Amino acid sequence: MQNNIRAFLSILFVGIAFLFWAIYYPFHLLYQEQYLLFLYIPSYFFDKLSYPGGVGEYIAEFLTQFYYYPYLGALIVALLLGGIQRLMYKIMLKMQKNSIDWYVLSFIPSLGAWAFLCDENSLLAGIVSLLLSMGISYGYMSLSRQWVKYVYVLGVFPLLYWCVGGVCIVTLCLILAYEWLVDSISIKHKSAISLLMVIAWGISVGYAILHLQYPVSRLITGIGYYRFPTLIPFSGVLTCVIVVLLAGGVAFLPQYQKYRSLYWSIQSIVVLTLGAGWIYSATSMKKERDMAYDYWASTCQWQQIIQSAEQNNPDTPLSVVCLNLALGKTGQLGERMFQFFQNGTDGLIPDFVRDYTIPLTVNEVYFHLGMINTSQRYVFEAMEANPSYHKSTRCIRRLAETNLLNGEYKVAAKYLNLLKHTLFYKKWAEETETYLYEEDKINSHPEWGRLRKMRYTEDFLFSENEKDMMLGLLLVHNKNNRLAFEYLLAYTLLNRDIASFLKYYPIGKNMGYAVIPRSYQEALVYVWTQSHPNFQGMPWSISPVVMKEVTEFATHYVRAPKDEAFFLNRFGKSYWWYLKSATIIQYTIKGRFMSR
Repeated sequence: MQNNIRAFLSILFVGIAFLFWAIYYPFHLLYQEQYLLFLYIPSYFFDKLSYPGGVGEYIAEFLTQFYYYPYLGALIVALLLGGIQRLMYKIMLKMQKNSIDWYVLSFIPSLGAWAFLCDENSLLAGIVSLLLSMGISYGYMSLSRQWVKYVYVLGVFPLLYWCVGGVCIVTLCLILAYEWLVDSISIKHKSAISLLMVIAWGISVGYAILHLQYPVSRLITGIGYYRFPTLIPFSGVLTCVIVVLLAGGVAFLPQYQKYRSLYWSIQSIVVLTLGAGWIYSATSMKKERDMAYDYWASTCQWQQIIQSAEQNNPDTPLSVVCLNLALGKTGQLGERMFQFFQNGTDGLIPDFVRDYTIPLTVNEVYFHLGMINTSQRYVFEAMEANPSYHKSTRCIRRLAETNLLNGEYKVAAKYLNLLKHTLFYKKWAEETETYLYEEDKINSHPEWGRLRKMRYTEDFLFSENEKDMMLGLLLVHNKNNRLAFEYLLAYTLLNRDIASFLKYYPIGKNMGYAVIPRSYQEALVYVWTQSHPNFQGMPWSISPVVMKEVTEFATHYVRAPKDEAFFLNRFGKSYWWYLKSATIIQYTIKGRFMSR
């Protein structure tokens, strides 16, 4: 009965972990996959062998590539977490046979590893390395002959250090705890094993320090566990400490004499409460939503972005950037942009920052606008700014596209050759390779052909501070670039530059609009009301609904200009509210207009 209960709890844990990563946190997995380039070539493997922890990193990256399918990635993570739990229990049994009574405690390290992975900068190499270290420790505890233990320590431990890096200190501590707390051998043999372990660890680290150009601290603590090499996440360190303390502490825990069910219940409640709190504190749904928007933008799932925004209005810069791009790509930017939260021009085309995430998202905007060179620059900077120095499949793919569009076929071929050595991007790379040097084939492509017509063909100095001029030049080059036109007008509206809006607005007369988009109507009628007492003679086809609403807005503004609740509730999805909420533009509508 107890065996069945333990098996059920382990299976239940793996199932819950799978559902968490597959349904609640899948975009963190996709985020990890896009910043990885796992190559099926010998040189890639041998490069990993050149530094401590490389083997664990290689195994972790091999598994991470399967995050391409979130459900498969969730299963991999769940099984790894379940493996840590089972190994912890096996080690606890070696430390004390009565550990059956304390089975629930074996879930604590897995919960710590779970929390560690919730950090988007934590890499799977840390979990794989911990699992390997625990496995080697359990292997040692299963040995019975003393001379075999000596050989095991001298032969396996240095190899373990080179395979998993600094996490091997867990193995050192577990073996020392086992020898001094459990094993019945003499003090002489215990001292000999302990000395051999410390010497083996010291020689391994010393060799790495002498022959590798890494900081000593990284060679001791580990290299590939975290995206930022100079940082060590607290959750990762705490998980390793818990493994050692739990293994050593279980030797002192008593065996239940009675009330076994009560003690099990208490354990379960305590571990479940602490574990849930630990994981909850480690999760960030704001980042998860940003990653979702970024992923949908990179895969052109425009309707998915809009549907998500309709359910939960985005309020972070990156999510707003993706939403505006989705609205533009579906022809709804002019009509619906102020139905959602807007944070100024930063939510349209943010300025460049030295980072590995923001430029990657912003590149999607430039790419779809037709600013191919700017998109290429942003992608390249994002990939090179990655603090872990890993290359990115998403970046490599976009660089292949931009060079293909620019006619730089040799450079494009270089990037495509890399992708041909991957698992999930090989087919795309082989198909794209058939476009090299085929001008007609590129021009007939539904996406690339369109972008080729829209891209700049003359050199000029790109200015971050004059994005409206950059968009204007793009529009001058191709007057059918409707997305560039809508971005140009959106930029002026978000910048509250009404004068520039009026100057650029007539360009859209040949863009094929059946009616004037809602946000343009609201801006135009606002301009008209500043100098006219009524709507007679207005040169634009403004909807009667918009005219009625602006009258209501103006009337209430004169009577109660500080009634923020009314304006937000009634006009929160209008351009007028965007203007008023900034407290920059003051309405000066005359009384005779309000009484129209």
